[in-house]
Amino acid sequence: MESPLHTIALIDDPDLLGPPADHIPPRDEFIGIVGADLDGKAAGLLRILLAKLRTEADVPLAERLVMIEQLGRFVVAGPSILHTNDRHPTLARLELLVRALERIPAAQRRFEQTVRSTFGEMRAIKLFGEIGLPNDRGLLAETTDRLARRFLPEPPNNAEMWILASRIVRSVDDLAWLGPAADPLLQRLAVAGGKAWEPLRSAILDAIGLITTRIAAQGISEALRSRARHEDEHGVLRGGGVRDSPLYRLTRAQPAEMPALIDASRRHLDLVRIALEEKGVSIDVVYAIDSIERGLSRIELLLPFVGGPSSGTADERAPYEIRAVIAAVGHALVGGRSFLQLMSDNLRLLARKVIERAGRTGEHYVTSTRREYWRMMSTAAGGGVLTLGTAILKFFVKWGSFPLFIDGALSSVVYAGSFVVMQLLGFTLATKQPSMTAAALAGTIRDRAGPGMLDELVKLIARIARSQFAAALGNVSAAIVTTLAFDFIYTRVTGSPFLGAEAAAGIVKSFDPIGSWTVPFAALTGVILWVSSLFAGWFENWVVYRRLPEAIEHHRWGKRLGKKRMARLARFLEREAAGFGGSVSLGTILGMTPVVSKFFGLGLDVRHVTLSTVSLTLAMSSVGIDGVGWQAFLLASWGIAIIGLLNFGVSFALALVVALRARDVPRGERRTLPGAVFRKFLRRPFVFFYPPKDEPGAADAHHHGNGAH
Repeated sequence: MESPLHTIALIDDPDLLGPPADHIPPRDEFIGIVGADLDGKAAGLLRILLAKLRTEADVPLAERLVMIEQLGRFVVAGPSILHTNDRHPTLARLELLVRALERIPAAQRRFEQTVRSTFGEMRAIKLFGEIGLPNDRGLLAETTDRLARRFLPEPPNNAEMWILASRIVRSVDDLAWLGPAADPLLQRLAVAGGKAWEPLRSAILDAIGLITTRIAAQGISEALRSRARHEDEHGVLRGGGVRDSPLYRLTRAQPAEMPALIDASRRHLDLVRIALEEKGVSIDVVYAIDSIERGLSRIELLLPFVGGPSSGTADERAPYEIRAVIAAVGHALVGGRSFLQLMSDNLRLLARKVIERAGRTGEHYVTSTRREYWRMMSTAAGGGVLTLGTAILKFFVKWGSFPLFIDGALSSVVYAGSFVVMQLLGFTLATKQPSMTAAALAGTIRDRAGPGMLDELVKLIARIARSQFAAALGNVSAAIVTTLAFDFIYTRVTGSPFLGAEAAAGIVKSFDPIGSWTVPFAALTGVILWVSSLFAGWFENWVVYRRLPEAIEHHRWGKRLGKKRMARLARFLEREAAGFGGSVSLGTILGMTPVVSKFFGLGLDVRHVTLSTVSLTLAMSSVGIDGVGWQAFLLASWGIAIIGLLNFGVSFALALVVALRARDVPRGERRTLPGAVFRKFLRRPFVFFYPPKDEPGAADAHHHGNGAH
């Protein structure tokens, strides 16, 4: 849409000047009063816009809306002003407007009467109480609505203030001027506008009432009420009664009482989050918590304008309060038209649901002390031994030449069964670690927010790195030794190695990082490992949320099998649920991915570092280095190393992105984290591979290393 500013001719029109009492000075006099740039273009345009403001009572609302829109667009996107002392052009134009209102009484009267009469006939509840806040509409409905607004003509709706605001603020660039430098000008505009803003106070009160009612309804819903505990006036935790909820009391509070209730509501939400660890989490609960948090923040922004503790006249308020409201509403208007913003908000909620319980699962994969480090390596060695059996069974499946689906199903059973046995025996598969430990990292981000958080994160990342190194070393070394021993015995018993020369040569060639698709397949496997961690967290949460352990413990079969036995079964399921979910999902996806991709003609495959190590060892044991050549062997070995790095790196990176997104870590801190880790590695690279004796904070983190799955 073209700006209405383009329709204004830069001429002196006597009809626009009004009666003598509302006379706008001529152009040169106006420029001399307000001050302007060298050519006076912006000041001249401002003079015409102010002269167009009419104070007669019979001016139609539609005409007044055009006047205000033109004036607003002049401020945010008007002509450039020369020699503005490196200020943003919008601030220079805003200062011209403020000076005109302060120094020219006729301009002030026109502005005040036009804005006041216009705002008095409009509804602003949606602008302040709904725009930018979560609604009850689903993703499909919201997407359809945004598509309709973008491609279909909209009927006129002069009564809604959010439409007027969206015509003034059309892009993020229109908000780039909002910073501390704008605060004094916005304060002066609020004072110079006089009674122009009075209709907004009633609308803001209604918006606060709407927000409090909505978040109270969400806060006392069954999903949150069953997890809620409240603090009474003595700070004692009580049960989840409706009338005790600070969210419920917000609906009946006066503005002066709301800040204390908002603080109580946030403590109430903290208690709900703690309960999530015990009772599980659903997307409805996550959505409700997020919606309540954002509603509370919006109320805090609006309170200074309706008689809260910090309210007063415009020049008594904190300098940033006007800017904060404009920024919040403006960014919400722009984001409300963006599909990327819609997807970002939904992905953030999904990420938060994934992370809420996954952190506890990840703690089992982080070591702090040397004792835990060697314990991790020993359990990983057991995993490497079992992986030999997995690889052998996988070869038998492939040699069976089964139909595609049967091949994939049998491969999935082999993988999943192997991983489950590995878990039950207390062994570790290294590649399951990165995605799980990123969730533990997210928990640290939540628990240690504030000064020094970055240092704590770097220390935890170092612990995660050496834990994964220990597991990988244990997996690979044990797999190599066990495979060589197996092939030696197999050859002595049968008279020939496990793999034939042709099959062995093909396997060695398949791991060539240059001449094969090993690199993208290894990255794909990293994605699969990450997806399996999502299933692990989802299944554990599902078991807890549905209270299956309690149901099993109190099942009627306890009369036959014994209550103690049922209680042990319940605790076993609760303890191992994440491992079962991750093992079965990982095995299924690893087994079915090649089959499904072959069905669609994609030719995808998986490359798992431990399984690939076993395959390469069997191949080299069969034909030896002389059979394939040193170059092929070194390339294949290098390919195994790349597979390991991509398995770990891709899965950890994806999980870390989700974790940081779920915890709303600022973009600036996200960017500084890799540099901080790299500097730590340059200073003390050894701590990323082996725990030092006296690492600071190791004792605090000791609870992370309580075992391996």
